[in-house]
Amino acid sequence: KDTEMKTAGEPVLNLGQTLEWLRRELSEMQIQDQHLLLTLRHLHGVLEELRTQTAQWEDGRSSEGTSPIRGRAGSESRGCQTVTSRRLAQLLKGEESRRSSLP
Repeated sequence: KDTEMKTAGEPVLNLGQTLEWLRRELSEMQIQDQHLLLTLRHLHGVLEELRTQTAQWEDGRSSEGTSPIRGRAGSESRGCQTVTSRRLAQLLKGEESRRSSLP
């Protein structure tokens, strides 16, 4: 009977361990979802900012022609885009580290 109880108890223990593993995985995925949502919101803000800068640059360029000041402002905004791209790469690199583990 003891042997039967141990054998019968093992599936319950394995089921319990599996459920615990699933809970941990779900918790990790929820955290990753939150990070992805924050990244998405950040990217949306960056895109809106870039759209605004592009519209302002194009308006200034079409109404006044190109001037040294406008040209310099354009190159400075491209520098900002480079920094933003680096930040984006860092964010995405961290988010792609989803592990695939089994219990």
